[in-house]
Amino acid sequence: MKRLMQAAVLFLTFAMSAAASATEIAVVDTEKLLVQSEPGKLGRAHLEAVQKVLQKGYNDLRALYRGQENTAEAQNAIAQGQAALERQMEVERAAVTSVLQSELMASVETWRKKNPKFHAVMARQLLLDAAPRLDVTDAVLKEMNRRRPKFAALPTVTVKKPEVPAKAEQASAEAK
Repeated sequence: MKRLMQAAVLFLTFAMSAAASATEIAVVDTEKLLVQSEPGKLGRAHLEAVQKVLQKGYNDLRALYRGQENTAEAQNAIAQGQAALERQMEVERAAVTSVLQSELMASVETWRKKNPKFHAVMARQLLLDAAPRLDVTDAVLKEMNRRRPKFAALPTVTVKKPEVPAKAEQASAEAK
C-alpha cells in the first residue's frame, strides 16, 4: 500500500509539472486581420491612390503619342512605359504588404505580452485544425485597429516628350 501511495504521489507530481509547463498556443486568422483591420483598409486605400497616379501617368503617355500609335517608336515607348508602371505597382504592393505584416506582428506581440499564459501565436492558415477556444483573432484585431501604419509617399510619374534628333529638327526647319 505504501508503494502504491508513493507511485500515486510521484504520478501526480509529474502530471502537475507537465500541466504547469504546458505550452499554450493561440491562433489568429491573418487573412481576416489584413482584410478587416483599419491598417488593412488604409493599405488598400493607399494602393488605390497609387493606382490612380500610375494610371494618370499611363494616360499622359498615351496622349503624348496620340495620332502616332502605329509607329514603332510610339509602340515601343508606350510598351516600355506600361512595363515600368506595372513594375512600380508591384513595388508599391510589396511595400504595403511589408508595412501591414509589421503591423500584424507588432499587434500579435502586444497581445501576447498582455496574455502571458500563451507562449506562441500561430496563423490559422498554417493549421489543419484548432480548438475554437484558441482563436484570438478578434482580440488581436482590436490591438491592430489601434495602430496607424505609415505608408510611403505616393509615387510621381513624369512623362517626357521624346527628344527629336538634331538632323530631324534641321530637316523640319528647312522644310518650312
